[in-house]
Amino acid sequence: MDQEKNQTIQIEKVMMKLLKNPKVVILLDQAIFSGTSFVLTILLAKTLDMENFGQFALFLLGIHLLVSGIGAFIIQPFQVLFAKENNHQQYTSFVFWFQIVAIIIVALLSLAFHFLFPSFFPIFLIGYGAGFLIHDFGRRLLLVLDKPMATLLFDAITAFLSLIALYFFSSLKVQSLDALFAVLSIAYLSSLILLFIIIRPTLLSKKRVLQGLSNHWREGKWYFFTVISQWWSSNLFVVASGVYLGTAALGALRLAQSLMGVLNILLQTFENYILPLTAKKLNDQHDDGLRFVVDISRKAGLLFIPVLLIVFIFAEQLIVFAGGPEYTTYAFTLQGMTILYFIIFLSQPIRLFIRAMLLNNHFFYGYLISLSFSLIFAHALLSTYGLTGAIIGLSISQLLLIGYWSVILQKKKIHLWKSFISF
Repeated sequence: MDQEKNQTIQIEKVMMKLLKNPKVVILLDQAIFSGTSFVLTILLAKTLDMENFGQFALFLLGIHLLVSGIGAFIIQPFQVLFAKENNHQQYTSFVFWFQIVAIIIVALLSLAFHFLFPSFFPIFLIGYGAGFLIHDFGRRLLLVLDKPMATLLFDAITAFLSLIALYFFSSLKVQSLDALFAVLSIAYLSSLILLFIIIRPTLLSKKRVLQGLSNHWREGKWYFFTVISQWWSSNLFVVASGVYLGTAALGALRLAQSLMGVLNILLQTFENYILPLTAKKLNDQHDDGLRFVVDISRKAGLLFIPVLLIVFIFAEQLIVFAGGPEYTTYAFTLQGMTILYFIIFLSQPIRLFIRAMLLNNHFFYGYLISLSFSLIFAHALLSTYGLTGAIIGLSISQLLLIGYWSVILQKKKIHLWKSFISF
């Protein structure tokens, strides 16, 4: 009995030690945040029919566009300017109220849109969208403030409430998106109360507000053009598939993307961890930076590529497990996604160098070229090849990014592909 008690105490000590490590807490928070999104998507695919799931996916894409657009003027400049500010409490209060005002404006515009198109735009979508915007902003804000435990608590509570809300919705056994948005609104709007308690925003002087707006406009307009072009480059074929092929086809494509979401998390984690190390090594010694990226990319490929092969082979079983028998005929979308993610994986070393060398203008130009291709060829590809055309379009968009960024690196005397052979 004493031995079991001692083992329990030792486990508790290890857990407490891990939770005191900020890196571990941040990774755990990312797992909760991304894992909840993944689980909610899978559960919704099982709960809703394909048509309603497709409509939900379309609305969610619109919310993500708002997150990118508003974030470009608020949270992204904050991530850069925070360290330069003397009064952190005042500056944090400014971005909090700035975000709230932006959400109120979007909510009022959405309300007007609902009255114009009540059958198309559910009323409770406004509450869900507002909650989603405040939650995404809140977790990013807390990370900048270096509050990993608060971020973990913030995401964990919202995740728990979201799962409870979805369980309640599934028990209703209805196919109403308005009912779904109503229960999810309660879960996500709780983020506002939590965030208010954690950061305790203060009132601001007129001078502080005007100075903050000026700084954020100066920084944010460039972020805005980049994130919007990046979002449309990544999602134009997805949105267009809903317009050309119907919401059921969009739902199938989004489900396939969600199933690949775990690999997307790995890619994001890989980039977030490797990018600062790459920048440092490039600054110290050019060849060391090259060697580091080549070595780490090869090791990542040993994990990434076998997983892609498994998903490709068992695509039908995976998509049926996630969404149900009605998705059987859409297994090819998941197979297509594995090919797309293989191309994305190949682009990671190039993307790392473009960002590490602060070639932000070329980062933007690359996505602008990709978006231009999407705008020109979306109609032809979707009308001729259907969902296969969407996957072809997404793949070519990535290849265009690789091609343009590779040319830029060549001009900078960085021969990345030769390095893979020689090192």
